[in-house]
Amino acid sequence: MRVDKRVVIILAVIAVVSVRFWTGSRYPSLHEKAVMGGSAQLEDPLSFEALIPLQPHHSARERVVYTTLNWLKTNRRGMTFGLMLGAGLLTLIGILPQRGYQSGFANTLLGVATGVPLGVCVNCSAPVAQGMHDGGARLETTLATMFSSPTLNVVVLTMVFSMFPPYLSITKVALTLLFVVGMIPLLTRTVFRKERLKTYDDSVCPGPPPHRGPPSETWLAALWGTAVALTRNLWYIVKRTVPLMLLAGLLGALVATFLPLDRIVSGEPSLGVLFAVAGIGIFLPVPVAFDVVVAAVLLSAGAPVIYVMVLLFTLGIFSVYPFSIVWRSISGRVAVTLAGVLVVLGLAGGLIAQHFHDREVPALLELLDDELHGDGGT
Repeated sequence: MRVDKRVVIILAVIAVVSVRFWTGSRYPSLHEKAVMGGSAQLEDPLSFEALIPLQPHHSARERVVYTTLNWLKTNRRGMTFGLMLGAGLLTLIGILPQRGYQSGFANTLLGVATGVPLGVCVNCSAPVAQGMHDGGARLETTLATMFSSPTLNVVVLTMVFSMFPPYLSITKVALTLLFVVGMIPLLTRTVFRKERLKTYDDSVCPGPPPHRGPPSETWLAALWGTAVALTRNLWYIVKRTVPLMLLAGLLGALVATFLPLDRIVSGEPSLGVLFAVAGIGIFLPVPVAFDVVVAAVLLSAGAPVIYVMVLLFTLGIFSVYPFSIVWRSISGRVAVTLAGVLVVLGLAGGLIAQHFHDREVPALLELLDDELHGDGGT
């Protein structure tokens, strides 16, 4: 069987870029966040790293500008990796003879297997999804990759189970699996049927035409052809995603400045506020694991459990940036439906968590009271 030299070269490039990012940046950073946990002192509403820490005397305009700059600094490495990986996948998928399976569930699992080890936020995985979609990947694979990367990473899951009581962590993971593994293939087969069928037509490819080498191509010619294709596809990904990335950072800074979460969740829960919290959680373009840390900080500060759970699910799984990428590259119907489903699931998760909290806390207090009285009587 003939080995396609360009496939080998692209796989090698993707492997080198991924390993360098994972070992040099992503997993050490995730480990620091896991150690930091709920004790983190967040100096910026959208970022872990504050290039310019916000001060009380800063005006609203200054806070928007500084928050945008801090967001860009926090995401620069992840975005660079996402752009490079998106270009690599766009090049690779375009020349593969088979781009997926007939089973939507199998394509979803392939996306999960691709997204979980990436360890990047949903914003950084958006260029990856752009490259996969425009290269001809199945719709289920593209969406599952984008959503599983920030939510089902092993370090993030470890943080969730170590920082929250079981009823919160189990609800978070159960809803995430329901959405990624259950609802994505269901939605693509029903609501997104038109968009799904386009990705099953190998003659339809939104990206640049693939550069396939001739069977007798030498390794040197394959290397040159692959370099040309990667450069062309990287520019294609950059010009289609970077302007939206800058706009998303600015919009996120505006929302975070004028609708601060800590103030919104400080009052008594109401249906209108719950929808607002879920909507803001879906909108804000936060880095990976930011949702876990913010929810842990709010929980330790005494915020209502229902708000904590809504943010724990919605914050970080989607944002205005991937929303715009999906709208532009797939369709507006897909983008709006995904956001709406996630808001509903976030509200459901909050109600479930509040129900268990109302049952568990009185039971624990009663148990503690029995133990104290029992000790006093001996």
